[in-house]
Amino acid sequence: MNAHPTAVIDPAAEIGGDVEIGPYSIIEAGARIADGCRIGPHVHIEGDVEIGENCFVGKGAILGADPQSVDFDKSTPTGLTIGPENEIREYVTIHRSMLEGQRTRVGTKNFIMTGAHFGHDCLVGDENVIANNCLLAGHVELGNRCFLGGGSVFHQFIRIGDFVITQGNSGFSLDLPPFLVGARVNRVAGMNVVGLKRGGFSPEERKEIKAVFRAVLRSEKILSEALQLAAESDWCPAAQQFLDFFQTEKPRKYCLQWLKKADD
Repeated sequence: MNAHPTAVIDPAAEIGGDVEIGPYSIIEAGARIADGCRIGPHVHIEGDVEIGENCFVGKGAILGADPQSVDFDKSTPTGLTIGPENEIREYVTIHRSMLEGQRTRVGTKNFIMTGAHFGHDCLVGDENVIANNCLLAGHVELGNRCFLGGGSVFHQFIRIGDFVITQGNSGFSLDLPPFLVGARVNRVAGMNVVGLKRGGFSPEERKEIKAVFRAVLRSEKILSEALQLAAESDWCPAAQQFLDFFQTEKPRKYCLQWLKKADD
């Protein structure tokens, strides 16, 4: 470990090999930082926070702080788990869970830009790009390989499917199914065609995703009827993933209203 003399590191923290810790950073008891991590200056890692190998944490970031809930008992044992190879830039805040024995979780290889916030009990997948000042409220579930535009905000308890892209300064209080482009407030602007190409989907797969997308979102039928009709066809796994997103035990509301020119 290579720690600056001004860093404050509790002896009960577990620090792996080849870890760098910058000036004035605070690492509390219960923190576990794996090999190869770089912790910048003025970082605060609070309590039960696990950080995987080869992560970068930028200056002023706060990881594992208490949930922002007036009802939260600060003695509740909860934590935060961050997977390997994440880049967490300046002044990012990620809060621990508010449910006893549970953890806020961030996957692998995410690029989290300046000022982003993940509330308590968020579940973030892998290889996402979260641009500056994105705000995820508590219990938000984010899939894999999404791009969240700068300043976009997400209401508590919503789900965001894989390969979703959102416009900067947009806002969502409804679930965003996979492969969509989200815009403005709870609007859909189309399919994430560029993201699918970059994601390695074959032309045949993209054609089927487009077909199921139209069958559900462009249908004149109500959503339940459109889904039932679409389910009668055989789809490739990627297209089936789109349909499966709507299969949930809890009643959900989905972001399905199209962006119109009148919204400009």
